[in-house]
Amino acid sequence: MAEIVFEHVSKSFGNTKVIEDLNLTVKDGAFTVLLGPSGCGKTTLLRMIAGIGPATEGTIYMDGEDISDIPPGKRNVAMVFQNYAIYPTMSVRENIEFCLKNNRVPKEERKRRVEKVAKTVGLEEYLNRKPSQLSGGQRQRIALARAMVKEPAVFLMDEPLSNLDAKLRAAMRSELIELHEQLKTTFVYVTHDQGESMAMADEIVLMDHGKIMQRGTPEEIYHDPDNVFTAQFIGTPPANILKSGEGSECFGFRPERAVILRTSGEYAAGSSTAEPFLEGSFCREGVILTREMLGSETIYKVRIPEGEIMVKSADFSMRSGERIHVAVAPQYLYFFDGEGKRIREKSGHAGKGL
Repeated sequence: MAEIVFEHVSKSFGNTKVIEDLNLTVKDGAFTVLLGPSGCGKTTLLRMIAGIGPATEGTIYMDGEDISDIPPGKRNVAMVFQNYAIYPTMSVRENIEFCLKNNRVPKEERKRRVEKVAKTVGLEEYLNRKPSQLSGGQRQRIALARAMVKEPAVFLMDEPLSNLDAKLRAAMRSELIELHEQLKTTFVYVTHDQGESMAMADEIVLMDHGKIMQRGTPEEIYHDPDNVFTAQFIGTPPANILKSGEGSECFGFRPERAVILRTSGEYAAGSSTAEPFLEGSFCREGVILTREMLGSETIYKVRIPEGEIMVKSADFSMRSGERIHVAVAPQYLYFFDGEGKRIREKSGHAGKGL
């Protein structure tokens, strides 16, 4: 068991408060992703768990035990860094078993554990090679294997895929998901890449300026945002946010929920959405500004009276400058107050001024 609990935790660097009165429970065995922009405090939280950046205030528990005064080496966690931090002069085997040697694990036990994890991450045939002879993905596997060989209760990962190219990053993402399924161990993963978090997480903790903006499954975070920040941080393109005409309130919708109509009552050819647009729908006339074709879907930038919006569509037949109508069914509309917080009793209804 490896449940981690932050209780009224704050962290300051000099006079700068990075985390303030944060409460969070990281579930045992879950793949939890700490997500947010640079400087939001996600890596600071990870370092607190590792013990290399203790909290200024509050308490952190692991399995119900206060770990505040436990040295990093005795916390039963393993950390994988962005830059791999592997030793270039050592072989793959020597890199993986380094921590076991330091902990005076017997030779036969070291051999068994190294070969077991090497098989798990696909490095069996490379154990006698130097890291310089391997690809970037293989070097990242060395870092993972070195963490795994400690058999920790918690894996801490600080943007471990950010140095890889896009294709390799996607492949390693899949491997990490499989690894978590195999190990059934608590993973805490830090990233600023919302696509990465959506693909990998059991639960996302979305942060901004040291505060938790929303936590939940990828489905909950995407389809049911608590605030404007969540709606616009998650999604490619992000949610469209427009003034509602009611003071400082605003409303929004996901680009794929908008349907482009050739006329105000007719679907465009190839539209993948067949929602009935009844009273209460958001409907506007607009003009297409740009078109980006992305294989099976096309992203249009459209100017409507309230401003510019993005629409994701299966229809790729329209061109820049074409006048069209855009419609969004009422159940797909989100409403927010003047502070950007969700007005849930209004969401799903077009409301006044739309």
